[in-house]
Amino acid sequence: MNSLKRAIYLIKILSGTFKGYKWRFLLIVILGFLSGLSGGIGIGAIIPLFSVLTRETGQELDFISKTILDFFGIFGIPFTLTFIVAFIVILFALKAGIKFVAQQINARTATKYELDMRSYLLKKTLDSNWPYLMERKTGYLEKVLMNDVFNVSQIITQISTLILLATNLATYALISFNISMPITLITGAAGIVLFVILKPLFGKTRRISGEVRDIQKEVAHHINENIDGVKIVKATGQEIPVYRKGVELFEKMRNKRLIMALYNHSIGAMFEPLSFVFISLLLVYYYQSPLFEIASFAAIIYLVQKMFLFFQSIQGSIYQLNQNVPYIKSVVDYKESVDKNQEEDLGTHKFKFERDFKFEGVNFAYEEGGNILSDISFRINRGEMVGIVGASGGGKTTLVNIILRLLEPLSGEIYLDGRNANDISLKSWRKNIGYVSQDVFLINDTIKNNIKFYDRSITEDDIVRATKMANIYNFIQKLPKKFDTEIGEKGVKLSGGQRQRVALARTLARNPQILILDEATSSLDNKSEILIQKAIENLKGKIMVLAIAHRLSTIMNSDKLIVLEEGKILEQSTPKKLLGNKDSHFYKMYNIRK
Repeated sequence: MNSLKRAIYLIKILSGTFKGYKWRFLLIVILGFLSGLSGGIGIGAIIPLFSVLTRETGQELDFISKTILDFFGIFGIPFTLTFIVAFIVILFALKAGIKFVAQQINARTATKYELDMRSYLLKKTLDSNWPYLMERKTGYLEKVLMNDVFNVSQIITQISTLILLATNLATYALISFNISMPITLITGAAGIVLFVILKPLFGKTRRISGEVRDIQKEVAHHINENIDGVKIVKATGQEIPVYRKGVELFEKMRNKRLIMALYNHSIGAMFEPLSFVFISLLLVYYYQSPLFEIASFAAIIYLVQKMFLFFQSIQGSIYQLNQNVPYIKSVVDYKESVDKNQEEDLGTHKFKFERDFKFEGVNFAYEEGGNILSDISFRINRGEMVGIVGASGGGKTTLVNIILRLLEPLSGEIYLDGRNANDISLKSWRKNIGYVSQDVFLINDTIKNNIKFYDRSITEDDIVRATKMANIYNFIQKLPKKFDTEIGEKGVKLSGGQRQRVALARTLARNPQILILDEATSSLDNKSEILIQKAIENLKGKIMVLAIAHRLSTIMNSDKLIVLEEGKILEQSTPKKLLGNKDSHFYKMYNIRK
């Protein structure tokens, strides 16, 4: 029953996965029968060929031979050695041509699936909601896209190969059945017995293949995670432990692959001696028969050998398909998970900011814990600069994520010029909000392409203007290739302050109406920070600036300060008023840090 359930599950999942490719499989079936038919008739033509060679034209011929004779007669072709050989050559050339076409369709189908599924999963992943993305392991998506999808595409190849093999086997069996029914039945029974004997290996292979898949994901995660943090690995002297864990995972993967190879090679090693023994027994049996004819025996032996090769190839294809079944589950599970966690965008209005931005009674909590933000309410006018301060873990980053609409409040509302934020489209919202994080993200490309960041609408003038505002223009002009300078992986060729200023320029080039600075000046020297502060001050009155900072000097020129503590607003007012009140929380923070 378990085997039946697995078979039904496999058929269901294959049908769902490849439902758009059914017509291609149908075409493979047709081509398979045509290939087998041309090859089978070519083999069957050996008998009339032998009769011509031995000049025994009066002997009784089988159905295939008679059909070939009738074919020659209809078209007035002389039944001679030359024409029969030419006929056989044409049939086998036709078989090769059909097989080539089938293989090309097979390859195109597999690569089309890879393209479609990788594109789909990448798009759906990018469109997933932020809580879901936060839980993804480093390297997991890469492994699914590159390894798992490829292995599933190989199932298409294996299914198509199975179809070709099965249709060829069926037509060869039909020809063989016409020549000798007993031998064909015996051969078919032998193939079925072999399949039953080897069936237990398939279950073991599927299980081990699933373990290999899981280990591959562990390896990808371990390597990506530690290469990303290789500076800390080296700074803490932990190269050896990281190396040892990697080797341990490599060794686990090697051992599983060796077991899979053992099973695979065992199957291949069994077929050749078994087929030889079987053919030898057929010779003994058929030679003693009064109906023994050398031509018929040569044809039937060739057909039996081909049928055994088909059985072997079918076993091998089923074995390989079985190895790749766990990858279908991995791809299907990932597809279902991204489909269920898509970011909803019900807004239809465009972003329009002329008056004020408001939070009213906003609360937020993750599923596994208590409130991160409680009853957050404030109002910011367009053109104002507002600083947000508070201890680490106080909810500042969560507040920013809600403003970016990466997270949805549990309750409360966010308004822009009196319109609920949910009524504004996400694309329009994020296009008009600039975000500069403390954790700088740069791509391994030129400075220019990092500032453009896939946005072709950004002009050269926009880049120059933004880099001047971010106080990085003069530095860039001193570089040999200027804006075309390659900055390395994650901007490794730049200093921390330079990376942050490139990231700031990237945001300013987009002319945001709201600018969020999340510890964006933390890595800058005092001189650079002062210059950037001046650039930000030039934006006051034009756009809204929201600055989160531990360095209080960054936000001392703000129009308003919001002090967060344990997810609640303790106070909000101008820096001057808060510093004038010795009982204020900000006053104590300021004087402790002086």
